[in-house]
Amino acid sequence: MGQHEAKMQDVALNGRPELTRVSEKVCLAVARVFLSGRLRRFGLRYGRLGARYDSAQNHVDDRLSNIERYYGLFARFARFSGKSVAELGCSTGYLLKAFRQQEQFSPIGIDIDRSALARGRAEHGNGIHFVESTASGIPLPNESVDVVYTVDTVEHLSRAEDIFRECYRLLRPGGVFLVHFHPWLGPYGSHLEDILPLPWLHTVFSMETLLNAAAYLYASDEYTPAYYWFDPDTGKRRPNPYTDHQHWKEYLNHMTIRQFRRMLKVLPFETVHFERIGFSGKAFRVGHWLRGLSQIPLLDEFFVFAVFCVLKKPIAHWASLPIRSTDPRVVRIGKPQGESE
Repeated sequence: MGQHEAKMQDVALNGRPELTRVSEKVCLAVARVFLSGRLRRFGLRYGRLGARYDSAQNHVDDRLSNIERYYGLFARFARFSGKSVAELGCSTGYLLKAFRQQEQFSPIGIDIDRSALARGRAEHGNGIHFVESTASGIPLPNESVDVVYTVDTVEHLSRAEDIFRECYRLLRPGGVFLVHFHPWLGPYGSHLEDILPLPWLHTVFSMETLLNAAAYLYASDEYTPAYYWFDPDTGKRRPNPYTDHQHWKEYLNHMTIRQFRRMLKVLPFETVHFERIGFSGKAFRVGHWLRGLSQIPLLDEFFVFAVFCVLKKPIAHWASLPIRSTDPRVVRIGKPQGESE
């Protein structure tokens, strides 16, 4: 039995993994300082944005507090009014609903999380057309959407290139794909800030070390988990989510800015706009003074708040490109010009 397997067996028997490596113990000590020590107010878990982890509604409200910023970015390149607009990674559809308060359009919500889609259907009824995707496919017809946008989802795509090709397929010629995401080397690329609230820990420690320290904290009485780690029906704490390392490998693709640019080069999209957005200072005021670092090569990987890019499906050459989905659930509504059966 390997060291990792032995740790997982210990978790099953005792509810808390044994931290044997120095790196794990150091990581745990640092996290404790920012969770309950003198630096608690500087950690994201209990800092200015900490309330987002207290309830699902707080989380949604925090996301919606950025809607004007998203709308401002998107409106420079695409208007939604009167169009078919799809959100990739829609969860329950709260962003689509907010955007519809700005413009009237036909909304389509795409997500791989079946339970989130079920909650969305229950909340919005027929107001939003929800579609369950797979890791590599989106069951929508060819050229059926005018605009696709995605907010903070790219980093979670286990087969990002396949999904981007799917978005190209379902867009009409001249349609645009609006992409906003957080690169891996940014301050909270590990997505563990609710339990390991110090920024850039994943650039110092391995993901395995972070997950083992997080699993130890989660099993202790000293830590109150974020709302999503409690069963909404029973109110009980869910099984330790940090022991399944394979899940986290699939949940995060570690996409850097450089890797994203390389992916764009092999895709048929035309890149209309590429922007590296610096820190706003919303979480910490000092972030505003670090904005300039987001424009410096190499440093941008660490000091970019988000990447925003606009991809367009060309009109002139669209007919010569293959438009086939890898998802067997896709219903073909006709073949592209010049394509044989």
